[in-house]
Order: sequence, then C-alpha cells, then structure tokens
Amino acid sequence: MPGWAFPCLCWEARSCLRLDCPVDVQAASPSDKTEKQASVVKPLAFLCLFIVVITFNSGLMYQVLNPAYAHHQWLVSWYWAVPYIIALYIMKNLPEKTNRTYILYVAIAMIGFAFLGFMTLDRSAASYLLVNTLMLGACGVYDLFWWSILGEMLGLGKNPARILGAGLSANVLGVLLGGLIGNAITASGASSYNPSVLALAVVCFTLILLPPLHKYLSALLKNHAYLTVLSEMSPAEQSRMADSFALVGRLTERESQIAALLLKGKTYRMIAGELFLSENTVKTHIKNIYSKLNIQNRTELINLMMEHQYSVQSSRSH
Repeated sequence: MPGWAFPCLCWEARSCLRLDCPVDVQAASPSDKTEKQASVVKPLAFLCLFIVVITFNSGLMYQVLNPAYAHHQWLVSWYWAVPYIIALYIMKNLPEKTNRTYILYVAIAMIGFAFLGFMTLDRSAASYLLVNTLMLGACGVYDLFWWSILGEMLGLGKNPARILGAGLSANVLGVLLGGLIGNAITASGASSYNPSVLALAVVCFTLILLPPLHKYLSALLKNHAYLTVLSEMSPAEQSRMADSFALVGRLTERESQIAALLLKGKTYRMIAGELFLSENTVKTHIKNIYSKLNIQNRTELINLMMEHQYSVQSSRSH
C-alpha cells in the first residue's frame, strides 16, 4: 500500500473490476434475505482483524525495509509502486476458472519471503528489487481482495458508511501499529533480524486467520470471485456437476434440479418460480439436500460438487 492514496485507488479499482468479482445483483425480497441472514458483524470483524494483521507488516515495511534501501534513491523513486500495479493488472486478467482463493495463500507466502530476503540478503539494488517486488505484489493482491469484499458488504448492512469506515480504520490502524513498532525497533538500534522475525510471526498468524475468514465470508458472499470459482463456470458445467449426484443415487431428480439452480446462484423465490413450487417446498427440498449430503450451506454444496467432479475426471483419466 504505497501511500495513503492507495485505499482510494483500490476502491476505484474495485469498481472497475466488479465483473471479476461477481455476486447476485437481483433485488432481494424479504424471503430472499432470510437465506442470507448470516450477520455481517462477525464476517466484518474477522475481515477487519485480518486487515490489521496484514497492514501491520506494511507499517514495518515503511519504517524498516524502505529506509534500509534509501541509498538507491533513483531506483526506489520509480520502482516503488510498480509491483503493486502489476499485481492488480494480473489479478484483473486472470483466466476465469482460476481459483483466486489459492492466490491469497501465495500472497501471504510472498510477504514471508520478502522479510526472509530482507533478513538474509545484502542491501544491493538486486535485493531491493526482490524484496519490494514480493512485498508490494502481495499488497496489491490483498488490497484488491478486501476492498472488493468491503464493497460488496455495503449492500448488506443498514449503514454502509460504518462498514466502509470499519475497513478503512482497520487499514490505518494496522499501518500505524506496524509503523510505531518498526520505528521503536529502529530507534533502539536493535538487529535487523528483529523486525523480520516479528513479521514472520505475523505471517503465521495470518495463515491461521485465513480459513475462518474464508468460511464466514463465503457464507455471506457466496459468489464472490475470491471465495468460489463455481459462479464462473458455464451453466452447462454447473448443471452437469449437479446431475452427477443424481447419477450416484444421492439426490432425487427434483433435488438435483434444485441443487443445480442453487449452484447458479438462484434465490429461493427464483427457484420456486422456475420450478412452479412454493417457497416452503423449496426450503424443505434444500434441507433434505443438505441433510443427505451432510452439509450446512450452499458454500459446502459448491465445494462438495467440485470435489466430486474432480474425482470423476481423475477416474476417467486413469
């Protein structure tokens, strides 16, 4: 996040890249909203904690990494934000079926390797290129991730300004804490290993946070590009995945039809209208589907379908 202007730039980028982060945009009726009654508070709290943890490393970067390479003034002046911009461009142009969830783990690893490089390498221009590329590239990935998530959350809360303010406050708080601790380490004249070890500990904590964060966000935003890739499949592929369960005898024909519509992001009311059923009947069928498959929500259904499809493809290849 090079500079305080980047949250604003990321907000604009989120608008431009909205097509890459698809969600249901149909007007939600009260009955539709009951399907998405997972509270915004807990996912938002986890997301804000995650933002604080990630941006803590950015604060360390400002106070520890950057001053260490200040003697490469010309290189630093123009290359500083290049990896960030490249990361945004790459994320925008990824193939549709790319699982962006894995990229979040790659970005965490990039932060860890950046601080490992700072700890073990010299202070040459080549070292700066490596460390800055890893660090700012990861920042680009995560800025796009959480600003797009926050943008989609705005329509789910009663007060969108609070949601946006919470995310921005978490961003500022993380950078502030990292900067204060980094400044204290620098002022004390401690070894350069200290901030790197601290940053690596933060990376480990981030790895612990990411799975529950993904769980809460997936329940809230079922079709976001960073949370699932099923919404990016063609309707034929989605239907084929749903039909595969009927073939192995786990779902009835009607349940398979409803499962296919669920996978396409249809709401209860839309499913009822398409199949000429009452909403209560649809809800009963969905409860039966979840019970038969031993799952709790649509996200788990998506994951189960994808795992089943993968196993079928693997058996055919052999």
